Amino acid sequence: MNWKGSVTMEDKIIYESGAARSTMEVRWDLLCEEFIRDMAIVMKEGADKYGDDNWKGGVPEGVTMNHLLEHLYQWQIGDRSEPHLAKVAINAMFLDWYEQRGVVGQ
Repeated sequence: MNWKGSVTMEDKIIYESGAARSTMEVRWDLLCEEFIRDMAIVMKEGADKYGDDNWKGGVPEGVTMNHLLEHLYQWQIGDRSEPHLAKVAINAMFLDWYEQRGVVGQ
């Protein structure tokens, strides 16, 4: 994506073409699409097995960390039989969600 342009005082970017847009604090275009897709596939599999958003009910921190580390270690030893890094990221997302809402440790 071409982000060349000059930023104005009103937090707008004026592009070389003359087009203008407001700036954004979030850069979604910098995320790895394949990785996000892998995470979404894993989340669908979990939803099919356990129900949509089942994880939001709260899983003990130790259990979530155990799953995160197991997938990290499996990836580290070379196991590519499943998307271990996507599962690491998902478990980290769970921990962050629990912490933001005071659910960790329940």
